Amino acid sequence: MKRQVIALSLLLMLGQAAPTLAADVTVVTTYPANKGPGWKQTIDVAGAVGPKDAVDFDEGGFVVHDKTTGRERQRFSTREFWRKVEPANSMDPQKDPNDPRILYDPLSQRWFACAAGTTVADCFLAVSTTSDPTQQWRGVKLPLPPIDPYMKMGVDKNGLYICSCNGDSDWRRGMNCYVIPKSDVIAPGGPILTHGQTFTNLRFAAMPATDLDPNKPANAPEVLLVNEFSDGTCGKLYMYKLTWSGLTASISEVQTIQLSKTYQTPSANSAVQPAPGPKLRAGGGNRRLESAFVYRGSVFGCNGAKRTASSRPGILWYELRIRDGALLQEGFVDDPKCDYLHCSLAVDSRGNIGVGCTRTSETEFPSVYVMMHAATDPANIMRAPILAVPGTTYYRYAGLEAINLSHYSTTCIDPSDPNLLWTYQAYGNSTVDKQWCTAWAAFSLSSTIPKRSALEIGR
Repeated sequence: MKRQVIALSLLLMLGQAAPTLAADVTVVTTYPANKGPGWKQTIDVAGAVGPKDAVDFDEGGFVVHDKTTGRERQRFSTREFWRKVEPANSMDPQKDPNDPRILYDPLSQRWFACAAGTTVADCFLAVSTTSDPTQQWRGVKLPLPPIDPYMKMGVDKNGLYICSCNGDSDWRRGMNCYVIPKSDVIAPGGPILTHGQTFTNLRFAAMPATDLDPNKPANAPEVLLVNEFSDGTCGKLYMYKLTWSGLTASISEVQTIQLSKTYQTPSANSAVQPAPGPKLRAGGGNRRLESAFVYRGSVFGCNGAKRTASSRPGILWYELRIRDGALLQEGFVDDPKCDYLHCSLAVDSRGNIGVGCTRTSETEFPSVYVMMHAATDPANIMRAPILAVPGTTYYRYAGLEAINLSHYSTTCIDPSDPNLLWTYQAYGNSTVDKQWCTAWAAFSLSSTIPKRSALEIGR
């Protein structure tokens, strides 16, 4: 790692871009997932993968797929899902569930889901009773601020972490983090909040990390990672550390980490798709850090950014050493002919970084792409992007000149094969007005597993 950091430093001092490596990535399987329209203009893409299933969890529905074939096993609207969570009908969103999040935790073999209603104080947590998401869930109403809270969720061996907006107009104080000990989250009768704690006035929009280390010490920190973006630039990262003493957590002061350069954040309408499709909004959720993943003492993250004000939207990704905040890697992926949107990442059991995203241009419909950085690659290097699921048409929305294709995306580890990664992304695949589409893709580095395309499954 030290040699990689030195190589990165030399490249940055010389002002040179890092060399490009061959992709060497196998797309193992793909299939279409949930599609709209929904109550929002766009889809907040959220999903997770378990031992046997892939789950779509968004404004449009709760959909369970057999992860191998894409066959649909169960489907509810999101409101139906929350009504079925035990105690039945006790968590009924009064209008539309917003900002859904879902995780599968292989350490407890449970699924965790949260969402916010669009009315006051409708924020819920649900926990599955088994590793099968089609079985019973139990839940509780969360004591979050009575606003649309822009929820984010992370997990580790010790706890569950849910960040949400608190309504403060100052972005340096605009986020809270609600933490629950893991033992309380997976209590036999359903989640309990007896030892829940709220940490207030954190930087917007703090992302709790996912840390799947089964041997993590009880006093090892959970990380909240934040990227600078509010002033139109991204030149810094911010890190908080949460630590446990028994069932009580504490939080550190924020640590500021300077990137090697200052990037631009994408403006609202700076992405395109083939004509006559309207422009795509690359600001908003695309510029925020939407995934943070811990692996062997480092936390990894990514967000949408641009090299310069006139550049096309790309992907900024990075690795920080948790114990001291040292910047170990800083990479950037972009192309003068296309736009990269809504990136997310995870790290496999060998330390290989996988990124999923949507790519689009004047000549390419919104499509799902994946890319990887091998643990043995020089620092700052991301291998060439690979097309996983091609878009077939543009996303249309009558009467609008610019639209959101998505707000978020998901990339995660397969708990049955920790060298296999999955990504869940929005793409263009419908000629119906306002009908967004999503797809799953599984991929790995140097995989010998043959690709199986199942694009027609589930239609």
